[in-house]
Amino acid sequence: MAKTIQIRKFMLIDNAYKERILRGKKVTTIRYGKYEAKPGSEVYIVITPSDTAIAKAKIKGITKKKVKELTNEDAKRDGFKDVRELLRVLNKIYGELYGDDEITIIEFEVIKQFKEGVPLKWLKGLNYRDPYEIAKLYVENNLKISPDVDLIVKKVHEEGLKAAVKRYGPKRVRGALLKAYHELYAKGII
Repeated sequence: MAKTIQIRKFMLIDNAYKERILRGKKVTTIRYGKYEAKPGSEVYIVITPSDTAIAKAKIKGITKKKVKELTNEDAKRDGFKDVRELLRVLNKIYGELYGDDEITIIEFEVIKQFKEGVPLKWLKGLNYRDPYEIAKLYVENNLKISPDVDLIVKKVHEEGLKAAVKRYGPKRVRGALLKAYHELYAKGII
């Protein structure tokens, strides 16, 4: 069996499940193999193939089982109607699974939805801090770096990432958020 995989900052989930997650119809993700995550830790839910964070979630628990121990209840919590439908999808993703194969059920609770997706590479660049949180803290703490940064971060705070990117371009917005993050960090705010 492969090594244990640690989930620290984000979980990749197929775009097909985006709406179920956001509506609270899918509250687990079932993975082939051994996964670890600290209950209570916060992670981003990132959908593929776009690599866009759609929400922040709290890990509620981790359960390890064998494939043959999966129940209809497990399937429903994962957004499927029954265990047969779940197994069909798992077999499609991982190749044929057998009864004794180990799987990990990661239970999560969405704590914040992003109206607009946040690119994963932006989150990585911001040390996995939420760009909306950065903009909010920057504005609330009345920080001033430069007219350019102030204007862009204020736009993100008031109108969202998409509006700011449309107006100033992705490079300038990302740069402004990074400068704002570093300023908040230097002042001990985050």
